Amino acid sequence: MPEIQGGQYAMFDEYRCFYFEVGGAADRFITGFDVHPGNAPLIHHVVVSAVDPEAAGDGTPMKNKDVIAALDGASPDRDGWPCFGLAGDGVSVNGVPITWAPGMGVAEFPPDTGYRVKPTDWLVAQVHYNLSDAALIGQSDATTLKVRYADSVKREGYFDLPDRFLDTLFEGNPAQLPPGEASAPFTWEYSFSYLPLLGAQAADLYGVFPHMHQRGRTMLVELIEDGGAPQCAAEVERWDFGWQLYYFYEQPFALTPKTKMRVTCNFDTQGATEPVTPGWGTQNEMCLAGIFVVPK
Repeated sequence: MPEIQGGQYAMFDEYRCFYFEVGGAADRFITGFDVHPGNAPLIHHVVVSAVDPEAAGDGTPMKNKDVIAALDGASPDRDGWPCFGLAGDGVSVNGVPITWAPGMGVAEFPPDTGYRVKPTDWLVAQVHYNLSDAALIGQSDATTLKVRYADSVKREGYFDLPDRFLDTLFEGNPAQLPPGEASAPFTWEYSFSYLPLLGAQAADLYGVFPHMHQRGRTMLVELIEDGGAPQCAAEVERWDFGWQLYYFYEQPFALTPKTKMRVTCNFDTQGATEPVTPGWGTQNEMCLAGIFVVPK
């Protein structure tokens, strides 16, 4: 049986990473993707990071390619390497252009937008295997990923995966949801004040990816401009883990450095005898609102 990665906050889960080279003669833009799970009951999610193999790793003087070689070499009898994180411990990433979860199907970015990758970049695919069902342990998988590229786009965007509920794991006092509640809400806010660092005073929000686990009930994403009235950007009225989508807008929402995003997740903790903690594991919870932002 493979060693399950994650410990306390992902007790019954394994994260395995695999990479492939972008290639080509010049920069290209990812404009869509499609993921086909090879063993659907096993697959919790697939997240693909863009990595510069020549760049310094995260917290190490080693280059990314050397960090990955060491991680991969630690398990020569298996494909890939353990990566309880985006691309593995010590690997720095440039961005996360692909996020897939059950039910998504083909994802096509809004017209004339894309995510830039260089010919020398690697795309590192993290596959999260859900092993909470003991019958699945030891089974194999051959998930496939298709990526659509364009040579150019009119507007270049980036993706982020903010989750302040999950972030509390790193702040010394993780948030907890009370057990035995039919409605246990958690609310957090996200600021777009970093836009000037991207060379833009304004941007458009072109897409949202709501994500929770098995206890999720509802989710509301609101935009608030400089303390004004909230504007609904996404509302999931009946959360279903098996039906997750990246919602791309026909008409994007305008953003400025003063815009805040407020996210409210509502959970059902009935049946739990202990507080429900945040975590990447299937039996833990998340309150994630992935975003696709296109600077103006």
